[in-house]
Amino acid sequence: MKLYLKSLKIINNNTIVYDYTVTDDIKEYFNLNNKFYAKYDQNIADTPNSIAVIPFLANIMPIAWFVGFDVYIDDIDTTFYNSLKELKKQFIKFHPTKNIKGELHINNKIDTILDGNNTSLLFSGGLDTYDSYSRLHDKDPFLISIHGADVKIDDTVKWNKFVKFNSEEDIINHSKLFYVESNLREFYTYKVDLLVDGLGWWGAVQHGMALLGVLAPLSYKHKITDINIAASATNEVTYSWGSSPYIDENMKWANCKVTHNGYEFRRTEKTQNVVDFVNSIDYQLKLRVCYADERVDYNCNVCHKCQRTILSLILANANPKDYGFIVPSNFYSLLFKNFGDDAVMTKGLKYQWTCIQDKARETDTFFVIQDQTKEKEAITKFMNLDLDAIINKNQESVLKKKKSRFLLQKKYPLLYKIYKLIRYQKI
Repeated sequence: MKLYLKSLKIINNNTIVYDYTVTDDIKEYFNLNNKFYAKYDQNIADTPNSIAVIPFLANIMPIAWFVGFDVYIDDIDTTFYNSLKELKKQFIKFHPTKNIKGELHINNKIDTILDGNNTSLLFSGGLDTYDSYSRLHDKDPFLISIHGADVKIDDTVKWNKFVKFNSEEDIINHSKLFYVESNLREFYTYKVDLLVDGLGWWGAVQHGMALLGVLAPLSYKHKITDINIAASATNEVTYSWGSSPYIDENMKWANCKVTHNGYEFRRTEKTQNVVDFVNSIDYQLKLRVCYADERVDYNCNVCHKCQRTILSLILANANPKDYGFIVPSNFYSLLFKNFGDDAVMTKGLKYQWTCIQDKARETDTFFVIQDQTKEKEAITKFMNLDLDAIINKNQESVLKKKKSRFLLQKKYPLLYKIYKLIRYQKI
């Protein structure tokens, strides 16, 4: 079981294409008609191969470890080579029931030093990102958005809206806003998703290494040694996730340092941080917390992630409308549907709701949508919900449904799209 990187080329001065072959026994994991690539919005032709190979390896090596095949390349940055060894150890800790193996074989290790100390931040326009940005604002960081991560490459409508929203943010230094396109989630087949429990390869394993890895050529070009990725959880969360200090901060090349930014803050605290930041400057900003197909303008306003953010803003005494949300007239009724008889709550989801309950207990004032008395009663009712009675309820049936939806999405994408439209109309 082997993968060979035959060549690495930079075409049109901005796109790194990787020509690789795999042995027959692992072909089922790869879309070989859609091989991995990384395309930049600027000239990166001077990137040495030892750095240009990092986007590829950051995405390939986790698959190699979980499947157990060997990877063969020519040149690699010395620091990144050592980094991969540490990353493999972390995944072994996170997934003790998996037989994680697979080795990287190289011809040359090359030392690299970047003569600079510029700062960057992976930029999605979401709450986590803006929380991190509030602390990095004075460093005037490069902001880098990646097409192919949350938005599919062929979804030009959604991506063009994303770029448009960025262009409307006055707080952003647009001369330092960069875009990368990469088929991060399309170069492998659904067989890779089956390598981890819960059908969540992107979330459970891939996304931290993947997103950071594609930054390597930009870090080389612009001498960026201070790299930041916004944390999506805290040290209170113990479930494995593909982005954490243990993964992200072990992603190293040349003399670059990665910071998993905001790990010490709960999401409710991040909301308060952003509100306080906006109140301290002359700019308003719009949060984009979901990528639902049903999204209206910045957010869909009805998914549980939107609901949690709206409620967090309300408890921070901020008008959600100012932050890109259209609050549904039945917001609190919609909220309680998350806790009904057919509700299912994972440990991670319970943690998110618990944080908001804690915030509600600490809050004396809140933003009123229409009726202060009724909304105070609703917040009190939410605050007193027994989440322990809900967690893991109906878990088995939901996991079956999740797998069915996953297979439907992968094998019959058109039917899955129709299913989602019908489901949304019922909300």
